[in-house]
Amino acid sequence: MQRVPKSITPAQLTTGALPYYSAGAGITATVNNLSLTNTSGSPVPVTLYNVPSAGSPGAANEFLAAFSLSAGQTYVPPQAIGLQLAPGSTLQALAGTATAVTIMGGVYETSGS
Repeated sequence: MQRVPKSITPAQLTTGALPYYSAGAGITATVNNLSLTNTSGSPVPVTLYNVPSAGSPGAANEFLAAFSLSAGQTYVPPQAIGLQLAPGSTLQALAGTATAVTIMGGVYETSGS
């Protein structure tokens, strides 16, 4: 079994849910760090999803629902740390205001047996 660290590339969230990390085929990923930073001067709600392969973001896979980030706040969602992403699943996010929140972090990818 091989365990490889990979980064979740820093990106500005949009107002529609998009994937910010995808677990490849045969890969199980474990989130080891994740932060959300509000770079604007106003509060912004943020939502996170663990979307299964061929699924879409929704209430059934939401694990942070419209959490309000204060202006300038950085938040490390505790429910994301240790989160398992099954093969083919994606970590998706959205913000109430486009380009106001930066997401970044890392995962450990495990493959093989």
